[in-house]
Amino acid sequence: MRPKVLLNFGPHVYDQWVTPQSWARLESFAEPVGRDRTDPYTESQLIEALEGVAGVMSQGSLIAHLPREVLQHADTLRLIGLWSDNMGHELDYEAARERGIKVVDTSNVGSHQPVAEWVLALTLACLRNLGEITRRMIDRTERQAVALNDDFVNGELTGKRVGLVGFGHIGRRLLELLAPFRVDLKVCDPFLAQTVIDEHGIHTADLDDVIQHAEILIIQVPHTPTTGGMIGRRELDLMCKGGILISCCRGPVIQSDALIEKLQRNEIIAGLDVFDPEPIPKDSPIRDLPNAIISPHIAWYAPAAFPRYFDTMVDEFERFFRREPLQFELTPQLYAQRNT
Repeated sequence: MRPKVLLNFGPHVYDQWVTPQSWARLESFAEPVGRDRTDPYTESQLIEALEGVAGVMSQGSLIAHLPREVLQHADTLRLIGLWSDNMGHELDYEAARERGIKVVDTSNVGSHQPVAEWVLALTLACLRNLGEITRRMIDRTERQAVALNDDFVNGELTGKRVGLVGFGHIGRRLLELLAPFRVDLKVCDPFLAQTVIDEHGIHTADLDDVIQHAEILIIQVPHTPTTGGMIGRRELDLMCKGGILISCCRGPVIQSDALIEKLQRNEIIAGLDVFDPEPIPKDSPIRDLPNAIISPHIAWYAPAAFPRYFDTMVDEFERFFRREPLQFELTPQLYAQRNT
């Protein structure tokens, strides 16, 4: 008998992320239930729905939270899969651990490729001062062979000094994309195991060292209590004059007022896919700064890649039910890192 897996998906997941092939693969080893559900569960309804269920795949609002009061009734539940970028807050993690329920989180696995590519794109755009050049083209005031960026780090990416803050799925894909450019890379990520450092052959350093090393500073960390506001006036002032700042992670990681002041002084150029707050206010001065290349949080948005989100979760559930090692388990150590 195939184990039952309860699905917490909105219509967009079925429409854009679930392919016939991936659905058939899920059905080959599990019995998915709840596909026709459209109304959010009450607590009593959720307790009833979890009877006889071995797994939950969650990316939606039908199940707002899996609290201890629900999990204590889920006698057959063995695996919970998340991909909502909420750091495991969708459930009572400690209650799940106490009951021996494994939790996997594939939140950034599906998006790591398009985000890493957009980081690279913004980097190249900043090196050529594309924001200012595009404005001049629109105004019909451009001049050939004049990039107007002599005061910024400019030209080729090849051989530049790059500082990367954060080395998760996105950072590791970015490392691959940067390889042909032979950059001089330093990485700051205090949570990296030595085995990961050795495997990827990276040079690690503390945050100040990485900032001062970089001509191009790339911030790619999750938003946690620790990383909120981690790049402020002090850190921005450590950047080299004319340096490039790239961020496609979460807006609150960089202190917005300090960033705008730095840009207004024309001391750096920035490529930003995220900001605090979002959406960017209509009257925000950052919209008018030619040395800020901004996009509306679209780095992850690559519709052709959407099926990867569901495929990755199906892969993880298949490993679990075949008693193979999990690749994306939300371990106590990782959960603690995300919530401190």
